[in-house]
Amino acid sequence: MLSAKKTLHFSDASQIRYFSANEANELAEQVRKRNVFARHSWENHFYVQRSRELADHTVIEVFRPGDPRAIADQAEKVARSIERLTVLSSTLAVDRNQLQRRLGITEQSRTEINFIADHSFRFLRSRAKPEPSSQGIDIDNRFGNRFIKCGFDRLAEYIQTRSEIANRLTLSQEWLFDSRTEPRLSASVVKTAIALESLLIFSESESLAQTLSERAAFILSSSPARRQLISRIIKRFYDARSGVVHGSQKKAKKLTPLLVEIVDRLAIMLHLVLAANASMWPSTDSLREWCELERWGEPSTKVKIPFPDLYLRNTVQMSQQELDQKL
Repeated sequence: MLSAKKTLHFSDASQIRYFSANEANELAEQVRKRNVFARHSWENHFYVQRSRELADHTVIEVFRPGDPRAIADQAEKVARSIERLTVLSSTLAVDRNQLQRRLGITEQSRTEINFIADHSFRFLRSRAKPEPSSQGIDIDNRFGNRFIKCGFDRLAEYIQTRSEIANRLTLSQEWLFDSRTEPRLSASVVKTAIALESLLIFSESESLAQTLSERAAFILSSSPARRQLISRIIKRFYDARSGVVHGSQKKAKKLTPLLVEIVDRLAIMLHLVLAANASMWPSTDSLREWCELERWGEPSTKVKIPFPDLYLRNTVQMSQQELDQKL
């Protein structure tokens, strides 16, 4: 999914980088020389060859102390989390269609072979639909600068804390990632909705559309006008989601690619703001109480917004355009 033109560093010493052919050959040689099983058994071919297969690929390196057998699963989870977050960070710059084209994702995203024959095998026909090629997301200087400038490095660090809200962020990112890589719009709207609910719904008794629209608006902006637009677009989104889930054609007509794109961007910005304000909202209770105060009091100006304002401004403008559409 990723194509590293430069190394992307994380605070825990993990990194995404290009792994050259020379490095792969050196790794293979170290495996051959240092591992007795690799020298004297069939594993010689398997592990040496597997090392060489890393040549000229983008890799995610995770470093952890301890016995590899004890930490391997944890390291793999960290690597998947880093990959997921890095892909999601492109949400602020690349729409889902562009993302899926770069990742080679379509409704038919794997190689298929059909084979047709009659009972006597006198008639034979076979066709293959190859898997779409994948370019991957370029990690270059521009990507790296945006990653740091918007606070994704802080978000990556925060979700490793496994705090109450960090766990919610992790679950929300899993659903948002599934949505961004989902080629069917009707399925993606449901997945993005679950991403929001995983993040900001704290009780089964809470009204989804009303609660999410208010909390998202409060967290993302102190401007009454922007809050109103954010609230309205999320309510529009939930009308569309309801139409898809419950079969209401009238509500389903509200579903557009732009609507889902807008809410995806709002969701990833919510992730960034929550991570940047971890000290102010250390728990769901503190976040809920803060939102209740925002409902009845003056808008807070203490919330740290880690990303440049243009990202929210552009998303709000897109929201206005979407709301102005006649359905």
